[in-house]
Amino acid sequence: MAAKASEQRYKALIERLQVQAREAPQAYRSRVMLLAALGYAAIGAVLLVAVGLPVGIVIALLVTGRDFDPWLLMVLVPQGFFAAMVVRALWLRFGAPSGYRLAPGEAPELQAEIERLRLAAGAPPLAAVVIDSELNAGAASMPRLLGLLGHHHYLVIGLPLMRLLDAAELSAVIAHEFGHFRGGHGRFSAWIYRVRISWYRMAEAMAGSGGAVSRLFLKFFDWYVPYFNAYSFVMAREDEFEADAVSARVAGESARVSALIRLAHASQWIERRFWPSMQTRMRAQPQPPVQFNAMYAAALRDLPPIDIPRLLASEARDNDLTDTHPTLPQRVSAVGAAPVLREQAVPAIALLGESLSTIERKLDTQWRDDIKAPWASQYAAAEPERHRLDALERRGELDPAETLQYAQLIESLRPDIEPLRFYERALECAPDSATAQFKVALLRIEAGDVAGVEQLRQTMRLDAGAIRPAFEKLRGYERDATLSPGVTAALSALRDEFSDRAKSLEAREGVAGDDDLIAHGLDDATLDGLCETLYGIPQVGQAWLARKRFDLADAPAHYALLVTWRGSVVSEAAGLKRIVAALRLPGSVSVFTESTHKTEAQRVRGICGGPVYRRS
Repeated sequence: MAAKASEQRYKALIERLQVQAREAPQAYRSRVMLLAALGYAAIGAVLLVAVGLPVGIVIALLVTGRDFDPWLLMVLVPQGFFAAMVVRALWLRFGAPSGYRLAPGEAPELQAEIERLRLAAGAPPLAAVVIDSELNAGAASMPRLLGLLGHHHYLVIGLPLMRLLDAAELSAVIAHEFGHFRGGHGRFSAWIYRVRISWYRMAEAMAGSGGAVSRLFLKFFDWYVPYFNAYSFVMAREDEFEADAVSARVAGESARVSALIRLAHASQWIERRFWPSMQTRMRAQPQPPVQFNAMYAAALRDLPPIDIPRLLASEARDNDLTDTHPTLPQRVSAVGAAPVLREQAVPAIALLGESLSTIERKLDTQWRDDIKAPWASQYAAAEPERHRLDALERRGELDPAETLQYAQLIESLRPDIEPLRFYERALECAPDSATAQFKVALLRIEAGDVAGVEQLRQTMRLDAGAIRPAFEKLRGYERDATLSPGVTAALSALRDEFSDRAKSLEAREGVAGDDDLIAHGLDDATLDGLCETLYGIPQVGQAWLARKRFDLADAPAHYALLVTWRGSVVSEAAGLKRIVAALRLPGSVSVFTESTHKTEAQRVRGICGGPVYRRS
């Protein structure tokens, strides 16, 4: 559980920094600038070594007049490749935001309101107003000549956002974005973003290069990045509160709060209903839909009523540590506002006037162009599923296993067909099928049927293996305020009933410093299979294997696999997940490296002795 301990330390660091940022905001901002400057200095040192050595050799030859020694190629060629790699990693190019750029005089009502809000907020002039297809808005500052010639400022407004809000609520959102411009947040955040991207690209480039300089750089990277992320994260959070204050002053507190509530509610609905349906379409139909924004608009018209207390409760959790926005309750209550929805008046979409149809048509075309490649990839990957579904549909009678597979394929490939009745038929054919029982329960829950909760309870009682996936679903339902109130209450009782068993199952997996580890006990054939799997992943250098000891003799085995990862640091997390997915061991497994689990790595090496796998 070292990863969880590391996450807890990171959270504690952020909590301490939040106090410092509120007590002395300017001093804190200066500290972040100094930390970013330290990062640039380290990158500059690497660049100096990479480029300076070959340049210095060439200059020395020219100054001294010595003949060129062919042996110098042994130094210059690899060093030249290294220099090119470093320069390429630092060569960052940023373009203007994509979308439909409003021409001067186009949508005059919207542009007049934007200019009024800009002046009221004290924000700099805009280079352009951009409309895109996102349920969001944004402030973007693009540097001119690395910022030496100032910045171009862009206001980005999502067409779905304009369909969701009325004019006053949209004004509150725009005023919030101008609050970022006014405080220079856009420029500063863009600079912070460039520092972060530079570091990750440098780490990616240097991880496989070897050499003392690379190892030293990566050690500094491991220390520096968590601190830099934490410091810049807290500053970005505080910037959001400052921009909210500008929004409340310029557009009114009731419009600001109402916009926040509507946006959070719609985002939950779109994330859990609209996008999964769109992903199903990618597997089912060869071309993207022509009228994407019309489909988005239809999904927004189907929004259920807003239950504000449940919405606030669902958004009150600890925020994702990669999301710089504070939680909804924090933002709503920042200036003591009551969480109340105002009565909507003029729809914000009306501000586009006659330009709406043109903008929507252009955005649909742009969306289709952007999604064409991934859409084709998803459609091609699903070809075996489509062939299998066609074969099953041509068959007359299906056996129980085929009936369940047919239901799964309907869910995966038929976005306009409700799969529940097909899973119910599969359950009738095989009443003991845990998979069919589980799916019927979930689909009933998502349809607002309380009976689905009882069915999920029975599934968890009959099959302990269903508890972990069920709790993963329950965690998602906790964050979904669009579920019916009756279902939400029943799910809360179900979670309380099984929480102890779920914690016990979670505790048996993972690797912690106080785990009781013993020899793996695997036979030679299983070890050969393990080695063959690891050989198929070139980044794995060596591996050591141990097993956790449990009090119950019949408890399923859980293995701890320590590996040396020879790929980039950035790709390590994804690579370890790939190993877990590929392994076939008689039990569950945790895969880790010494970089994140030093104590556990020493214990596994001590128990295992020599590695069970070494790449020749």
